[in-house]
Amino acid sequence: MTELVSIVTPVYNCVAYLRETVKSVQEQSYSNWEMLLVDDGSTDGSAELVDQLAREDSRIKAIHQPNAKQGKARNNGISQATGNWIAFLDADDLWPANKLEFQLQKTLNTSFGLSFTDGFICLNNDMNLRAHRFGVVDTTYEGESGIRAFHEQNRIPTSTVIVKKELLIRTGGFPEHLSVQNCEDYLLWVKLLKEGATFISIGEALLYYRVHPTSSTSQETKALFPVIEALMSMASTGTPELKNHLGEKFRQLIFRLNELGELNQAAGIIPRVIPQLYQGVQRALLLSSWKLSPAIFIRVFWRMTGGRIKN
Repeated sequence: MTELVSIVTPVYNCVAYLRETVKSVQEQSYSNWEMLLVDDGSTDGSAELVDQLAREDSRIKAIHQPNAKQGKARNNGISQATGNWIAFLDADDLWPANKLEFQLQKTLNTSFGLSFTDGFICLNNDMNLRAHRFGVVDTTYEGESGIRAFHEQNRIPTSTVIVKKELLIRTGGFPEHLSVQNCEDYLLWVKLLKEGATFISIGEALLYYRVHPTSSTSQETKALFPVIEALMSMASTGTPELKNHLGEKFRQLIFRLNELGELNQAAGIIPRVIPQLYQGVQRALLLSSWKLSPAIFIRVFWRMTGGRIKN
C-alpha cells in the first residue's frame, strides 16, 4: 500500500493530551501519512504546542484559525490535505499502532468510499480500560436501508473514519453552522449516504476514545440540542416514512430533556422542529400547547404517543 493518508485533527484546549495523541500517530506501522493539526483558537497553550510539534516532525502541518468549532476546523484541514484519503482523529483520542495499516487493508480493495471501526471507550481518562466498546460490527451501509440505520443513531466514532477526499469535497464537507456542532459529523454521514456513498464498518477496536471526568447533566443537555437541530435538517428532505421515524427520535429527545428538567432550554428549537415533522392537527396542537407552557406541551406530547415512547 502506498496511499498517502491525511489525518485531520481539530485542536481546542487539549494541551494535556495532544502530544500523546500525536505520538500514537507517529508510532503507526503504516508510515505514509501527513497530519494536519488545526488549532481552533485555543487559549491553554495548545496553539504553541501545535507549532512545536510541526517543527519536530515534517509530516505534521500546523494550521491556525479563530475559534469556529470542529466543523470549520475539519474542513480547514481537509482543504489543505494532499492525500486522496482522509482520516480523522480528535486531539484527545489515541490509535493503536496497527490502526492505519489494518483499516487500509480492509478498505482499499473494496468499492467503499468510507470505512469506520469499533473502539474502546476509556472512562475517567483510563486509557488502559478495555471493558467498554462502541459496538461496531462488520457490515455495510448504503441506500435507503443505510440511511434508515443512521437515522436511528449515529453509528460512527469519528476518530475511526477513513474516507475518500473526493467524497468530502463533492458534498461540501462538514456543516459549519454553530447550532449543529457536536452533531456535525452525524449530518455529514447521512448526507453522504443520501448522495450515494457506501460505508463499510469493521468490528476491530482501533481507537481509544477518551471520556473526560467532567461529564455532567448540563453537558448532556447541551449535547441534545444539536441532535434536535440535526433531526430538523434531515427531515427537510426525508420521505414520509423517514419523517415518521425522525418524529419518534424527536420524542425520545424531548422526554429526555423533560426528565433532566431542561425542556424550557429548548424554547428556540422546538417551534422550528415541529413544522418539519408533523402535519395538520398534530402540528397545530403541539405548537399551540408549546405557546401555553412547556408543562402543557409535554402532557399533550405524552398523550400523542399513547403514553409510551417507541424505541
